[in-house]
Amino acid sequence: MLVLQVVPAGKLDAFKLLRARIRLASTWEWGNKKRTRLKHVQRPKGGFIEIADAGGVLVAHVHAKTTSDLFYLAEKFTGRLIAWFEGELLAINIQFVADPPPPKRRRR
Repeated sequence: MLVLQVVPAGKLDAFKLLRARIRLASTWEWGNKKRTRLKHVQRPKGGFIEIADAGGVLVAHVHAKTTSDLFYLAEKFTGRLIAWFEGELLAINIQFVADPPPPKRRRR
């Protein structure tokens, strides 16, 4: 799983900037009512990006079905961030995190 951290410049809030911009975007759509999961229009079943706020820093967890979907979602998301917020961002950090083990099923 990939984790992206988007650090805004100054006292901006990257989470609020992204949520406001997604409303106008034609290539991204919300995957849930809380507006914390992004799905790409061209690959609706390829996975999603879960976004969260961490004190103004945007944290995005990329949950993809396959490795090609992981590359696709990460590429499209970082490309859009750079295109939309080039002057408003300080850094985009990418971390490779091991997937958590699946939960064990309880026996009855």
